[in-house]
Amino acid sequence: MFGPGTGECIIAHLGNGDWIVVDSCLDKKTGEAIALKYLKAIGVDIALSVKMVVATHWHDDHIRGLSKVLREARNAIFVDSAAYSFSKLSHIVRLGAQTAANASVTEEYNEIYQVLKQRRLKGERLEAVGPVQASANKKLLNLVSHNRAVNAEVIALSPSDGTLNHARAELEHAESLFLERKRPSRQGANQLCVVLWVRVGELQVILGADLEHVSGRTEGWRAIVGSAERPAGVAGIFKVPHHGSKNAHSPECWDTLLSSNPVGIVTPYAQSGLPTTNDIQRLCGLTSEVYITSDYRLYKVPTLNHTVEKMLKDRKKRRALEGPMGHVRLRADAKNPGLKPEIEMFNGAEKICA
Repeated sequence: MFGPGTGECIIAHLGNGDWIVVDSCLDKKTGEAIALKYLKAIGVDIALSVKMVVATHWHDDHIRGLSKVLREARNAIFVDSAAYSFSKLSHIVRLGAQTAANASVTEEYNEIYQVLKQRRLKGERLEAVGPVQASANKKLLNLVSHNRAVNAEVIALSPSDGTLNHARAELEHAESLFLERKRPSRQGANQLCVVLWVRVGELQVILGADLEHVSGRTEGWRAIVGSAERPAGVAGIFKVPHHGSKNAHSPECWDTLLSSNPVGIVTPYAQSGLPTTNDIQRLCGLTSEVYITSDYRLYKVPTLNHTVEKMLKDRKKRRALEGPMGHVRLRADAKNPGLKPEIEMFNGAEKICA
């Protein structure tokens, strides 16, 4: 897991040289998508070996550079939340070009649309071009073969039916909302996001995206916990949702979906000051194995002109909104998940529970 740089990104090896990329962020120094940089560095044939590219939701800190990843991963399917109507979002992209609102999001979406159009096979209708739509309990990837050391599968845990119903009603008014410079869905991209259950051999992992916890039973984490169709078992590795924030914390998730003392990995989001000290204390009260890709509190604030610094000194407290790209790498035994995984930390990543 990489972050924050400009966003966050997860790269997962599913055995037998097969990979998936979930979300994307950029190396600030080079502007390169970090997934491409990392996979090239370890000798992965991106065109053949990356089987799936996922946009969990359309927030800048999750999708920058995603089109570059998909363009190079020529053998990959593209997965998006079923809460988004592809045809309507394509129209929103065109509106975005006219209004210049949400430019980075619409530009990224437009580039992905162009890649998918270029991959259209002979005889396929243009209207049928689009992503694989993720919804609760839908199997997105199934890697099963007698030649594999371990079988692997990726299943979406969200968005729930309740979320889809809510989103579709609001997207009916997407055009007018967008022209008013409002988000196409009032419930927010976090609630529309794709949470993934990844199973490799006996190893189980939950990638929590930015899904938030809400009071109702039909949306958010409660919809996942209460689903009769979700995958069986518990996960020992957890990508902590929404930068560890309180609004994404679900006690039911920790009690029902996760093993005792799971490994939790979190990325910071400096613009909102996440995770807070209270967030860290809460997470460390649930497991002793919590890792963060970098500490936003240590971000160095750039020095300005002396006169400007003097003017700001007594008026505003500045903080850096983005820090160095940290990296937590976790290697676990897919045949014996009870063994302690090997965890490595790079470029400022650290374990945050003493």
